Amino acid sequence: MQIRNVDFLLTFRCPAKCKHCSYKAGPERRGYMKLKDAKSYLEELTDTQPLQSITVHGGEPFLYFEHLKEIIEKAGEVVVPRRGVITNGYWAKTKEIAKKKLVELKRVGLTCITFSLDSFHQEYIPLEIVKTGIETAANIGFDRVCVDSYFLAGIDSDNFYDTLTREALESLRGLDEVEVHRYRVSFEGRGAELTRHVKLREDLPSGKCPLRFWIDGTLKNPETIEIDFEGNVTLCPGICIGNTKRQPLTQLLQNYNCHAHPILSIIAEKGPVGLLEIAEEKGFKQRKFVDECHLCYELRKYLRAYYPQFLTPVDCY
Repeated sequence: MQIRNVDFLLTFRCPAKCKHCSYKAGPERRGYMKLKDAKSYLEELTDTQPLQSITVHGGEPFLYFEHLKEIIEKAGEVVVPRRGVITNGYWAKTKEIAKKKLVELKRVGLTCITFSLDSFHQEYIPLEIVKTGIETAANIGFDRVCVDSYFLAGIDSDNFYDTLTREALESLRGLDEVEVHRYRVSFEGRGAELTRHVKLREDLPSGKCPLRFWIDGTLKNPETIEIDFEGNVTLCPGICIGNTKRQPLTQLLQNYNCHAHPILSIIAEKGPVGLLEIAEEKGFKQRKFVDECHLCYELRKYLRAYYPQFLTPVDCY
């Protein structure tokens, strides 16, 4: 496996408890990635892989701000070209606070900052606070300032959630230097509960695995991995290919074989619907689904008891 990008899930703790969160992050979650682990991962990856970028997120990485700074600084020392963070912006309560934190991050080498802004996040984080963070970041001069927004049904949908998200994005008009990325909610984790608000398909979703947008490459040859604070190395929330506490990261990547993974091998060959036969043998009762990702999540959730090592972290389910 040749890795070009790595995401550090610094923590699953978060001041928000968004309805669409794939990781079920929230204020009650505990634990964070130790600095020695983060630095070790960076050294191993840059020694053996053509690593081009690191993104730190969670959960909310600004809850462990000093850790975040040291990870970004270490990434610069080992010459990772692109160094980013994803945040909900809860910390930008005043322009002064926002500027102080962002200047510190720029100083240690942060090149890209992405803010989450949509109806799900704004249920917990006031829009004006996030706007303060975005506007301050735009003025500081990062290589990229981005906004990620999630839509329940689509950018033109008139449901309650998507209308609020469009209104929030409209408030950013005039910030031309800010990149806005619009994504549809993935119905997994806490997001699976949102399916009651959307239309379910009459037919069974039987297409190929629609890789999450951050996973470059393919399931057989992925170019992006995520590592959480427990050492789980995942390709998608809840699909684990190994754990750094049990096997060195370099060895884990070197030994990766999609065909040997009991879940990924089926998904890669037949698509998520390929898991249905296994689940039905174990008692799963078929019902309607939104899309392939939703089907995959519900099947994996049912099968987790049989494949706990490969379907983890457990809190995703």
